[in-house]
Amino acid sequence: MQAIDARLLRGAAVPTAVAGAIAVVLCSVLVGLKGFTGALIGSVIVLAFFSATIVVLSRVAQKQPQMLLGYAMLTYLGKILLLAVLMIIFKHTTIFHFRSFGFTMLGLTLVWLAAETRAVLKTKIFYADPDAIPDALKPVAAKSPVSATPTPESTAESEPTSARGGR
Repeated sequence: MQAIDARLLRGAAVPTAVAGAIAVVLCSVLVGLKGFTGALIGSVIVLAFFSATIVVLSRVAQKQPQMLLGYAMLTYLGKILLLAVLMIIFKHTTIFHFRSFGFTMLGLTLVWLAAETRAVLKTKIFYADPDAIPDALKPVAAKSPVSATPTPESTAESEPTSARGGR
């Protein structure tokens, strides 16, 4: 996993885990043991689903960057299908409080998306690899301390010709 992907994972997982802990405490106070269980299972599912996506996409980006969008769509489809199966299986369960489970998952999904968006916006991600620039295109350092063509301090185009700013 690249350092940028690890930062994105931490930037989204930590706030989501904190929100999950708050949800577990809140559901256990409001509903009891079944609320605790439902919120805990919902928290684990959200953290596992979204973390798996970042890990898979990080590995694909290193090995097959041209397939990144396809894998992103496949992981999204896989998560939606698995979540639908889990919701159908757990719909009539008595092991935990279903609404605590559902609302925790919904809330933590929103927290994850907001935190991941914030992490992406704060991280400087290059859209082109600066190390991949061919040597022929890299600027050549001047051999002498003084450049062969002096750069003027101002040009005629940058200065207005009249007091009103026109030419």
